[in-house]
Amino acid sequence: MPRVFSPALSRLLRPAALGAALLLPAASAATLTLNAGQTGQLGDQRVTVVRVQDNRCPINARCIRAGELIVKVLVGQGRTLRFLTLELPAPQNAAWKGLRVLSAPGRATNDRRPVPVTFTDQP
Repeated sequence: MPRVFSPALSRLLRPAALGAALLLPAASAATLTLNAGQTGQLGDQRVTVVRVQDNRCPINARCIRAGELIVKVLVGQGRTLRFLTLELPAPQNAAWKGLRVLSAPGRATNDRRPVPVTFTDQP
């Protein structure tokens, strides 16, 4: 049998419930940051970065075009393996592949360190 509160008690509880809801953290998209050669788990997908090709304009240079970041990944989900090529920025007509590149930091011209790539499983 459902519990029924008096109208006065309901008026007292309503602000407390609203305040508690405002204190809860908002849901956010799951992300995973990896370098080439690393493997990690993103939701139910196991992601391995095979190769990162950074053709973007360095942050301290002037370029005719912005360029792109091309990432080759191996994605395992259950017993299925897929080899994907992901780009940043993603092409306008790109079909959803269940994974996308969210971000990768820009680099200076002389910076040769590996580029960490952040992935998300949200469109």
